[in-house]
Amino acid sequence: MERFALFITLCVLTAQALPDRTSRIINGHSTTHQPFNAYVLYLNAQNAGFFGGGSLISDRHILTAAQNIYGYTRWDIGLGSNIFTQLATITSTQAIAHPNFNQQNRANDIGVITLPSSVVFTPYVSPISLPALNAPTQLPLENEEGLIVGFGFTSGSSTTRSDFLLRSFQRVTSNNRCQQFYQITVPNHFCGEDNIERSNVCNGDMGAAFVTSERGRLFAVGIASLITHSCDSQSPTGYTRIAPYRQWIQQVAFI
Repeated sequence: MERFALFITLCVLTAQALPDRTSRIINGHSTTHQPFNAYVLYLNAQNAGFFGGGSLISDRHILTAAQNIYGYTRWDIGLGSNIFTQLATITSTQAIAHPNFNQQNRANDIGVITLPSSVVFTPYVSPISLPALNAPTQLPLENEEGLIVGFGFTSGSSTTRSDFLLRSFQRVTSNNRCQQFYQITVPNHFCGEDNIERSNVCNGDMGAAFVTSERGRLFAVGIASLITHSCDSQSPTGYTRIAPYRQWIQQVAFI
């Protein structure tokens, strides 16, 4: 398999957004670079589409939401920076949504994009770990805190993406609270919310990972899947749990 480097100038690699307080991602913070994070622009045969998030999980695979794959034919993947204009872009025409994905209720909202060639890992481009194949399907646990990052809209009325990668910290809610907002199937979905600063994800963040840490190692345990129409900061975000789909991911991406 031919490998190629993501050629980014030194100034791109070292530039970082200042961690100041902003109104972005819905009451989020600017964040330093997250090397696993992927910007995903998805387009159909008529060159129409939108954008979301994803996570690098191998040298050739991006894990994202099925809603970013189903019905689309091309994916432009941005890697390597927390500044939008300095992302290195790779175009893919190969992706697979979970065969049981339901557009109406977002059941099985998970998919994998395959890159045309392998990327070379650097401190700025590297994959995130996934739950083990035999991991409990209820991970993450209720009240467990996770990180979510993205270039998505900064309010329900926004019409443009963020120029900088933004972050939010949320805690896993009870299933009962999640089911007050979304038609979820337990344990395949869970919800997370921020009860302190009311940060939340918004349009353009779907497909981004819910990330937890164990012994200093980051794990993608969820995929942003469901939000209320206005990105209401008082409502939780719905996530696809990754653990129940580890066997399927292994079949698709061989990891």
